[in-house]
Amino acid sequence: MTLLEVKNLKVEFVTVSGSVKAIDGVSFTVNRGEVVGVVGESGSGKTTLGLAILKILPLNGRIVSGEIIFDGRDLVKLSEEDMTKVRGKEISMIFQDPMTSLNPTMRIVDHVAEALIVHYRLSKEEARSKAIEALTAVGIPENRVLDYPHQLSGGMRQRVMIAISYALKPKLLIADEPTTALDVIVQDQILDLLKELRNRQKTSILFITHDLSVVADIADRVIIMYAGKIMEIGSVEQIYYSTLHPYTQGLLKSIPKIGSNSDLYTIPGNPPDMLNPPPGCRFHPRCPFAEEKCRKENPPLVEVSEGHYVACWRCVK
Repeated sequence: MTLLEVKNLKVEFVTVSGSVKAIDGVSFTVNRGEVVGVVGESGSGKTTLGLAILKILPLNGRIVSGEIIFDGRDLVKLSEEDMTKVRGKEISMIFQDPMTSLNPTMRIVDHVAEALIVHYRLSKEEARSKAIEALTAVGIPENRVLDYPHQLSGGMRQRVMIAISYALKPKLLIADEPTTALDVIVQDQILDLLKELRNRQKTSILFITHDLSVVADIADRVIIMYAGKIMEIGSVEQIYYSTLHPYTQGLLKSIPKIGSNSDLYTIPGNPPDMLNPPPGCRFHPRCPFAEEKCRKENPPLVEVSEGHYVACWRCVK
C-alpha cells in the first residue's frame, strides 16, 4: 500500500542570477515498510527532494507546483501549524551531519526526551525513561546518555538521530546521506540499525545517497536522479543487472572493484548549470549515445518492464 506519492514536483531556488530549477517534474511512490534509495551526483536534487517533502526548504526555495501525498494528505497544501505536527512524529529526517542537528548545549538524552514531550505530551520523567530506552536500543550505553554531542563520535551522534526516530515511531524516515564520512565498520552498523527500525516498526525509509554500493545493501527499489530529474527507477536487481539508462551505467562503472588495477571510470563532463539547463535530455551533453532527438526533446519516464522505469530515447519508442 502506498504511503507517499510525489506527483510532478517542481522546486526552485531564487538567486540574484535567476531561478535554479532544483527539482523539475519528479514523480515516484514509497510503499509502507519499503526502503527506497535515491542516488545521484552532488547537485542532482536528492537533498532538496527530502527538504521539500518536509517543507523545510531554505528561505529562497519554494515548491512551484506538484503534489506530495502522504498518508492521504497533500503536504503542499498543509499549513505550517499542521506541518509541525507531521514533522518528527509522522515523518522524521536524519541529516548528513548530525552535529548541525543536535543542540550542543543539550545532553543527548534530552534531545530524545524533548521530542517525546512535544509530540506525545509525556511528563519529563516518563519522556526521559523512554529516551534512555531508545538510546540503549540503538547501541548507546546508559552511562553515556548524559553526554553532550561534542563528546560523541560521528557514528554515535548518528545513533542519537536514529534513537529519536526509534522513540517517535514515524511512518516515514528520510535519511540524507547518513553514512557519509563514517568508516566502513560504523557505516555497516548504521545500516543495520536502519534495517532494524524498518523491520521492527515497519517504518518506510527514503534513503538518500551518492553511493550505489551502499544503497544495494538496504534498498528495495532505487531512484536514479540527475540534474533535478529522474533518469531511472527499478528494483535493486533491475538497476544493477538490467541497467538501461546511460547515466546509471556510468555510475555503476565508477564503483571501485576489489582486485582491479585499472583506473577508476569517470563520467566525462560536468553536471549542467541549473540556472540554464540544456534542452532535451539533461544528460545528453555527457552521454556517449546522444542523438539529435536527445538534444531537442526531453524523454518521458516510461515503464519498460514491470516496475522498471527509464527516461531515455534509446528505450522509449
